[in-house]
Amino acid sequence: MDKVYAQDYKNALKREKEVLNNVHIQSRNKWRYLLTKENYNTLVTIRKPMRNKYAMESNMERFFNLNRVSSMFYSVERNADREGYHIHLMFNAYKCNKEVLAWSLDLKPNYIEYYEPINSTSAVSGYVTKNMK
Repeated sequence: MDKVYAQDYKNALKREKEVLNNVHIQSRNKWRYLLTKENYNTLVTIRKPMRNKYAMESNMERFFNLNRVSSMFYSVERNADREGYHIHLMFNAYKCNKEVLAWSLDLKPNYIEYYEPINSTSAVSGYVTKNMK
């Protein structure tokens, strides 16, 4: 009887894992679809030393409220070394460059590791949401 119970338990865990994976995949695909529709034109990676994932929240809100910014999305990811966080930011803004962004986010310009135009919104959307669940 114990073997039957153990096998049923393993099967139930396997089904639950499959459902969760499916939910994660569906969620990620929905995010990609929504972000692709926004047609963001700039991708930025910010690597300011952050021990708290909410450390830049007010700075991001202040940037978004600028008249020159029409749309924006960002995600905060844990660093590979598990020590701190970094930010991926996609946005549309009028006459914005790395220096303007650094000034408006109250950052040192060297914290903005990557600042480039977006060539493929679907590829970038997938990259920015890769760790979202």
